[in-house]
Amino acid sequence: MIAASPWIALAALALLWLFSGPDPARRAWALTAVATLALFLALRALSQVVPGERWIGDAWDWSGPLLGLAGVLGVAALLVRKGMLEWRGAGITLAQARDSMPSALGVTTVTLGINYALMSLSSFRLTGVPLETWLYQATLPGLVEETVFRGVLLVLAERAVAARHAGWDVMGARIGWGGLLVTLSFLALHGISLGTVLGVLPAALLYLWLRQRTGSLLLPIVAHNLWNLSVYAAHL
Repeated sequence: MIAASPWIALAALALLWLFSGPDPARRAWALTAVATLALFLALRALSQVVPGERWIGDAWDWSGPLLGLAGVLGVAALLVRKGMLEWRGAGITLAQARDSMPSALGVTTVTLGINYALMSLSSFRLTGVPLETWLYQATLPGLVEETVFRGVLLVLAERAVAARHAGWDVMGARIGWGGLLVTLSFLALHGISLGTVLGVLPAALLYLWLRQRTGSLLLPIVAHNLWNLSVYAAHL
């Protein structure tokens, strides 16, 4: 049985249609965003239905997310080749927006510290966390999910949203409806529950703010992986 959350994630991103206005070009970008997410979800699910799916490790699904990432990057490469998109516009660049790093690093440090402290208050404790778990959490979630959601899907969503819904300036970062709907879709993929909202939403908003503040996926990827690692570390 397919979990409901992927369908909710697609529905959340499909709300872009409501914010695209009557412009056919913007509606085309909205459809492209939803189709790209559908491709990612389909490729990611292949590792669950194809025999011998675990190509790298046994404790975590490495192959599914990497297949999904490859598909999304393939879509982006096609759009770049046609001159409809730039890699830098999707945050795939090491260059950082001017004067963005001090505030970005400060917000990241404070937010991670608060999250670690709150997680540490829980009585739940983990024992015997395998090395593969540490390696996975230190690499794949940030690389795949940031590139897909705060990278390619974000730039597609922003192009789908009409100018009147462009958004607001939040501490030097432009946060609009495109980014918020991508965040809602990202949240849905992690499950619909109060625990998900409390545990994932603050992190997702941090990643979105970092991406918009710095213009790059570099810091969001690092922050994402550190967030995941800190949750495990707090429960040891």
